[in-house]
Amino acid sequence: MTNIEQAVKDIQDTLVVIAQIEKRQSAMLREHAEHRGELLEFRRRTDRNLAEITGKLNGLIGYVAGPPATCAARLNRAVSGRSLAI
Repeated sequence: MTNIEQAVKDIQDTLVVIAQIEKRQSAMLREHAEHRGELLEFRRRTDRNLAEITGKLNGLIGYVAGPPATCAARLNRAVSGRSLAI
């Protein structure tokens, strides 16, 4: 085999390797794109659930705390000897 024939064979082998690498890389990029979409959907659901839970928790806190006291009512309690809850 001459030098030129050997060089052509080496180039052909290299092209086969490059083609395989590109095929694997393309498959990996497709998988990553699909996974990214799944992650974004999961994040949207998580954000929506967190907002719902936050709203419910704030409502529960408001219910337990009762109606907000006015500044005058707080001052009256403080003056009458009661501790002022903040």
